[in-house]
Amino acid sequence: MEKILLWSFLLTSSGSQAVRSLVQRNTEFAVDFYQAICLSHKNNIVFSPLGTTLVLGMVQLGAKGKAQWQVKQTLKFQESSTGEEFSLLKSFFSAISEKKQDFTFNLANALYLQEGFTVKEQYLHGNKEFFQSVIKLVDFQDAKTCAETINTWIESKTDGKIKDMFSGEEFGPLTRLVLVNAIYFKGDWKQKFRKEDTQLMKFTERDGAAVNIPMMKALLRTKYGYFSESYMNYQVLELPYKGDEFSLIVILPAEDVNIEEMEKVITAHQILKWFSEMQEEEVEISLPRFKVEQKLDLKEALYSLNITEIFSGGCDLSGITDSSEVFISQVVQQVFFEINEDGSEATTSTGVQVPVIMSLVRNQFIANHPFLFILKNNPTESILFMGRVTNPDIQKIKGRDLDSL
Repeated sequence: MEKILLWSFLLTSSGSQAVRSLVQRNTEFAVDFYQAICLSHKNNIVFSPLGTTLVLGMVQLGAKGKAQWQVKQTLKFQESSTGEEFSLLKSFFSAISEKKQDFTFNLANALYLQEGFTVKEQYLHGNKEFFQSVIKLVDFQDAKTCAETINTWIESKTDGKIKDMFSGEEFGPLTRLVLVNAIYFKGDWKQKFRKEDTQLMKFTERDGAAVNIPMMKALLRTKYGYFSESYMNYQVLELPYKGDEFSLIVILPAEDVNIEEMEKVITAHQILKWFSEMQEEEVEISLPRFKVEQKLDLKEALYSLNITEIFSGGCDLSGITDSSEVFISQVVQQVFFEINEDGSEATTSTGVQVPVIMSLVRNQFIANHPFLFILKNNPTESILFMGRVTNPDIQKIKGRDLDSL
């Protein structure tokens, strides 16, 4: 059997009714996929609904029959025109790419083809048109050289954050096609977290253990909401990046709420409700610095969402090639996500120095126990990244950082 490897590499640091409908469906997919990933991951999680949609979209572009139907159903694509869905995605990417004054957002897709392996021109054209994919010919028989070639591309597209991703062991004599998606986002906070205000505080991890971590602190006027759903109370906070194109949304359940129980009842409707109903208020914020580096094998999660056909020999990928022996062998997503004080800019009127005691502030958002987060594009409300923090990474804290707190 010939193989296709499907890899997605991510990291970070108002339209028409049709676009709005697409956002609704994309949010539904994000929630479904997040809940599927939670079934097999108990600690920190970060993944990109956008990246997953892209790589699955590239597969669906060449899939037929049951394989295509399963992917369309899971991505919430409408039964009719696939081209319309991809055209809307293309417009969204172009709109983001054109606005880079206050942030860095790079999106790149590539197809690595085995030399001599025949891929249909229409499929290559579709990838260039809808996903702006570059096409590169390689020899997977020379696994080491292939790994170095793809690693160099990934490193260049992710500002050097992801290096040596492939060892060559992922490739074999039957590998015919590797689809790669890279997303890089870096934004400055609109309102500043001052490094001198960061303090060591207790964080209660998922297993109940308490650890000391650097907790960023600020008194800000920003969008905030207190919600009660399914007998659960939780707070939602929005931290916009400079330029207001992107925001980090932090969802903090009450201390007596089990985060796994909360995850089970989250819906796309709720998420869009948070986006629309939060109001600007003054909030005392305590948020951990955190970094999540994760390599997720998405095959199990996709199976649970009924995407199974593409992984079986004999699946219909005739839109890609006439070969009847190709199938998807892996779907892996690599993510680097970091939140800290760095790079934040604000005037003195938007960021307020944190006094030692802020007991008069009505709203306190103290993320000293597990929480969820979403990185979204504000004009479209599309979710780029989604995840949870159950135990902030304290292994990489330098001694001098601890000494300064």
